[in-house]
Amino acid sequence: MKASPASKLLVAVALAGTVGLVAAGAGAAVTTPTRSSAQPGALAKPKVVAFRATYHGTMSLLWSSSSVKVTSLVGTGAAPGVGTTTLKGTGVSSPSGSCDPFSGAATITGAKGGLVLKVVSSAKQSACAAGTAAPTTVTVRGVATVVNGQGVYLAAKGSLAISGSFSIQSTAAGSKESDQFTATLVGKLTVK
Repeated sequence: MKASPASKLLVAVALAGTVGLVAAGAGAAVTTPTRSSAQPGALAKPKVVAFRATYHGTMSLLWSSSSVKVTSLVGTGAAPGVGTTTLKGTGVSSPSGSCDPFSGAATITGAKGGLVLKVVSSAKQSACAAGTAAPTTVTVRGVATVVNGQGVYLAAKGSLAISGSFSIQSTAAGSKESDQFTATLVGKLTVK
């Protein structure tokens, strides 16, 4: 009678077990594989972190006949888990009324991490002047998309609600000015 492959496998397993037991009985060490809690190649589960920071600083504006550009925006604030951070950005709007959309890009950097942000012009973004002529206060509301992050915000994704204000002195084409601003960014981010 010819042995089936399955019975050959059982005999081999039994023989290997017997050899292992004999070796163990002779004083040889037998190690049993242990199960690791981390699976090889397993990805770390993303976590959600809350972000809230208020920034105070200076922004430089350049007015033209059809737009206003934020050529520089620099402010400092404190972010959770990172401490003191610096917000830097640029932006643009094409004001045609008292409330207009805007777009821009910014970075938040600190000793323990940072974020890269992008604001796309849409109905979600508005810069609204309190008065019909300068000087006046402008209130900003919008949403910044988080493009990336590093440190405690490694590979961050999500969005941050923006609220803030600044005052303008002139809207004449060709005029430049430097104004104080306040901006608060709030949201929940997914990080690695």
